[in-house]
Amino acid sequence: MIDVSAIVGSLIAQAPLVAVVVLVLYYKLDRKIDKLYSDLNQKIDGVKAELSGQINELMREVRSLGSGFYNYQNTLIDFLAAKGLVTAAENVLLRGTLRASIPYAMSKYYTEEVRRRLQALLDKELEEYTWEDAAELENIAKLMYKEYIATGREDLLDYYPKLMMYAAIVRGLLRRRELEKKQQSTAL
Repeated sequence: MIDVSAIVGSLIAQAPLVAVVVLVLYYKLDRKIDKLYSDLNQKIDGVKAELSGQINELMREVRSLGSGFYNYQNTLIDFLAAKGLVTAAENVLLRGTLRASIPYAMSKYYTEEVRRRLQALLDKELEEYTWEDAAELENIAKLMYKEYIATGREDLLDYYPKLMMYAAIVRGLLRRRELEKKQQSTAL
């Protein structure tokens, strides 16, 4: 028959050795896990930095494309208005739409003062606009875009291209007015 007390005694005698082996294995595995965790964190940080750089570059490219598109659009509208293809009635319609939907002011770029100035500019009659007014309309639109970037307000992003288009129409109509004056003075 098996002597249970001898087996138990043998196990008890080996218990310190087993405990030491378990501690050594735990220590070695813990160090290996820590090293793997550290290596993984370093790789993740490297990937994050690389992705951050790529995202920033992509954002610059998208902004550049957006800016190029708006510049092209505004130049085309300016040109069409100067050629007389954009009428005063269309300008009044767009101005009315803009006037009726002026976004509320809230923050550091698009302030209440800027909103009031925009209202005053949109209240002007077409014949009263100056080159400075056209530049100010465009500047206000850019302030709205900055405000959108800072706050994420979608209403400003929706309003921005319409205001830029209106500024381009005003510039085109101013250019047309100047061309007509030159033609009248040369005809005399």
